[in-house]
Amino acid sequence: MPDTRGAGGPGTRPPVALSRAELRVAELAARGRTNRQIAHELFLTVSTVEQHLTSSYRKLGVKRRADLAVHLLPDAATEAGAGPAG
Repeated sequence: MPDTRGAGGPGTRPPVALSRAELRVAELAARGRTNRQIAHELFLTVSTVEQHLTSSYRKLGVKRRADLAVHLLPDAATEAGAGPAG
């Protein structure tokens, strides 16, 4: 399971933990799923997905959906700077 302590870098934020539900929703969002797709896949309402994402953003200190990947996906930090393969 990924480290969900949510630090933006060494010493920048205190450790935080996402709930199991927040983590499931945030990981799917980080992988590019829409709120509607997440709701369908997890049998939730779109409103519940939005609430989990809002809470996850606050706990992780992120402002954009794209920033979730850096916090939740192991290879996202290296992939983000990699650019297209050629």
